[in-house]
Amino acid sequence: MIPLLAAALATGVGACPAAATPPAQNVVYVAKNGDDNAAGTEKAPFATIERARDALAGRTSARSPGTVYIREGVYQTSRTIEVTGAEQSYVTYAAYPGEQVELAGVTTLAPDLFRRLGDVPAGEAKWSSKSRVPAAAAPHVFVYDLGAQNIPAGTLNKNGFNWKPQPFAPALITDDVTQTLAQYPNGDAKLDRTHLTVKVAPKGARDYFSDKTADGTTMPYEDMLKLPGPVYTVKDPELAARYEKWAVPAGADNTAYETDGWLSGYFGNNYANDRLRIESAAGGDIGTGYPTMYVATDKWSSFVAQNVLSELDAEGEYYIDRHQGHDTLYYYPPGGTVEGKEISLTSFDAPFFTLENVRNVTLRGLKLNGTTGTGVRLLDAESCTIDGLEILNVSMDAVAIGQANDAITAIAEYRTSRGGHRNRVVNSRLHDLGGGGVFTAGGERDSLERGGHVVEHNEIYDFSKLATYTPAGYMYGVGNTFRHNHVHDAPHMAVQIMGNDMEISHNRFERLVTHASDQGVIYAGRDYTYLNNVVAYNLFKDIGADGNQAIYMDDGMTGMVVHHNVFDNVQHGLFYQSGHSNVASDNVFKDVKYIGHDKLYHEGGKRLPVANQKVVVERFNDMLKVGDGTGFTNTRKNVEKWHRRYARQYPNIRDWYVPVDSQGRACTSVGATECTDEYVWSNPNSVYVPANNVLTRSVSIGTGDFAYTDDAGGLSNKTFNPDFDSYNVKRATSAELAFDPATGRFDARATPLNDTDGFGPTWVKEWNRKFTLEGIGPRT
Repeated sequence: MIPLLAAALATGVGACPAAATPPAQNVVYVAKNGDDNAAGTEKAPFATIERARDALAGRTSARSPGTVYIREGVYQTSRTIEVTGAEQSYVTYAAYPGEQVELAGVTTLAPDLFRRLGDVPAGEAKWSSKSRVPAAAAPHVFVYDLGAQNIPAGTLNKNGFNWKPQPFAPALITDDVTQTLAQYPNGDAKLDRTHLTVKVAPKGARDYFSDKTADGTTMPYEDMLKLPGPVYTVKDPELAARYEKWAVPAGADNTAYETDGWLSGYFGNNYANDRLRIESAAGGDIGTGYPTMYVATDKWSSFVAQNVLSELDAEGEYYIDRHQGHDTLYYYPPGGTVEGKEISLTSFDAPFFTLENVRNVTLRGLKLNGTTGTGVRLLDAESCTIDGLEILNVSMDAVAIGQANDAITAIAEYRTSRGGHRNRVVNSRLHDLGGGGVFTAGGERDSLERGGHVVEHNEIYDFSKLATYTPAGYMYGVGNTFRHNHVHDAPHMAVQIMGNDMEISHNRFERLVTHASDQGVIYAGRDYTYLNNVVAYNLFKDIGADGNQAIYMDDGMTGMVVHHNVFDNVQHGLFYQSGHSNVASDNVFKDVKYIGHDKLYHEGGKRLPVANQKVVVERFNDMLKVGDGTGFTNTRKNVEKWHRRYARQYPNIRDWYVPVDSQGRACTSVGATECTDEYVWSNPNSVYVPANNVLTRSVSIGTGDFAYTDDAGGLSNKTFNPDFDSYNVKRATSAELAFDPATGRFDARATPLNDTDGFGPTWVKEWNRKFTLEGIGPRT
């Protein structure tokens, strides 16, 4: 393969030949057989995309845009293609019509350089770990000397929920299928409390963030990484017979013991994954390095031992020995042979493209295959388009628009920035992703300035393979849209909303949150000011049933609008948790265990402070408390914008309040003269009261009732909203309502909804006109 940057690297970093005058109409060409000293014409193409970019620099504009046509072939990528500034704006980088163009961050491993393990010479230092391969697997294991071929072996980093994302280790890919890092146990089995128990459970890193500490400060991140990890005691006999090989004892070497083993999975809850290095394994205990984000408990133990050569005993497993620079690959290929297989390693660790401070740049029709980082990054970009791309085998997010600060998403200081405006990701296929699909940060919440980003007509699947809370669509900021996408087959959530005025419409969400619990396909929460997020005309089908919901409105989530959706084979349709002014109307629930359920801050005896009080109060003040705009306040001008924007939808928004005492401090206990029960727990303008919640005009087919909370002293959503769950039409089968699950529509002539109170023929006609499962996913 010819490196994209061969010419530039030959003359020094950033160097390129003197610019030649490009052909008329600002069209230049790149080809595998090109030459960066050529003219860049169709008959005399350049060799690299960078050379084509530089040839057009300063020559393009809105009236005279440019095009870089890339001819067919696989282009090995060794460095990010950076497109920056006004001089490089108004350019389209496109595959030549009808031709397949792939930018490869994966390195194909030459079949003839694989050797059987048994053929490795005895005594060669770089193969000193080979004795750890299980005897039964050894005849089927092949090895490859990555270092001898200058193929990066990468490294394993601390990653997990709310830890700073870092590039993942290179992944081995065979015939387009990502293989399994050697692990125990195999398949979908996990180590849990039947195998080991927590002996020592230090505080998790989450306990050292500002909303948890007594003085309101956050421990520096680097200090968090130095906190101790949990210690486990082994109790399962099979585990006891093997675990001692997972770490090197003092004075031992790597011939019999692992040098870089990890535990990967769930430790302190069942929805946020983490990774711990195995530091010791002896005397019945497994000690770990790095802390967990949440305190480890036996109840939630569900993980595997990973990157352990002594457990390479199943087809598809691999291991890279990085000890002392060995950089050697061990692989047990499917069928026990590498013959006839295309095997590659993800060797690139950066974005394929970075678009920064540019306007109207388009990437079209390209295949981007393999990076341990992010696929495409946009920073301060305006009106740029990702169109018809296939992005796969990416360890982090496929596309990232804007960036986030280092604060975890659960605390008030979390901010996004550099998102630009009106960028689009369309008609693309994003799959086999360790992280998420499109990170979309745009808009300015203080002033409610819209981002205007659009993610539509994409197919996004097999994502969140390495990390939780990495959805197909991150919807952060103000005024961004996720529509007409087909999102399917992933272990965790599909969309996370952190902001205002988002549209999530006309999507198919299928087979999601399949390996997690206490999650939702669409998740939003811990903010009373995430207002007017509309979820409409979507299909939620075959959603993981382990305590999950289709739409999760977490702690204090307020102002969600959910209408004209179909929920099919879901455990819980809707979760109202302590928020207010959430409206769900005109939805169809089919084979749903519970149409929804609620949870109130009133639970457990109206205790103060409420759950996550510091976070939700600071976030409320950050947007709606008048001040100078510093700290957790907003300017009077901006607060007035909020009031005007939402006055019609939330007519009492000016009167919403966080219950405080006479000193202006958030109430921490109920008193007789201040922070009274009525003021905190009854007044509908108190943000702790679930007032103005609506559930109405539901069609329930084989679906259970709404499950009201049973731990709030008899209080529920129904208490504060007497008309809650009104006009609920219930039937046992779809046929009884003339509803077709395949299309999501009713037979307008036969459905009894025509004559049902709260519905009628106009309702049916409107439903059939607007709800459609056609045109979802990439356009042909």
